[in-house]
Amino acid sequence: MPARNYTSRVITVRFTFSQSENQRAMLFIALRTRSTIAMLGLGLGLLALGIGIAKTAVIVIGAAELVYWLGLVVIMPQYGARRMTATASEQTMSFSDDGVTAANASGEGRFDWRHWTRWMQTGDLYVLTGARRAFTFVPRRAFASPDAESEFRELLTRHIGSS
Repeated sequence: MPARNYTSRVITVRFTFSQSENQRAMLFIALRTRSTIAMLGLGLGLLALGIGIAKTAVIVIGAAELVYWLGLVVIMPQYGARRMTATASEQTMSFSDDGVTAANASGEGRFDWRHWTRWMQTGDLYVLTGARRAFTFVPRRAFASPDAESEFRELLTRHIGSS
């Protein structure tokens, strides 16, 4: 079977993350981190154990662990998002069959599509997951047109696979 030639244009997006986008991205990461999930399991386990054996100290420790977990996944993303938004710089990303370039005030880089292993859309953010659980977020509002967003999705599917 002959190789297919794809001719896509370069899709360039420019954006500065809003506070709510930063918060959703931080929450997304927190809920997919092994240590955060382990904390939730530990808190629930201690709480169940304490109730099961009627030990107030174990119940209090389990409840404290759950309160700490809530702070980690609810309060910290809100606080962190405020700080990140206040110091944010414009992001520029260009996607093509040749790869991805990304730039902001701190520098720029070029990435091969092999950098990412999965992608998904969650709410109004695209999430590209790379090796070692590195995440790249792209807000849907950054696309100039529905056609540009559609072509972006085609590039993702072609180079990373289905969402």
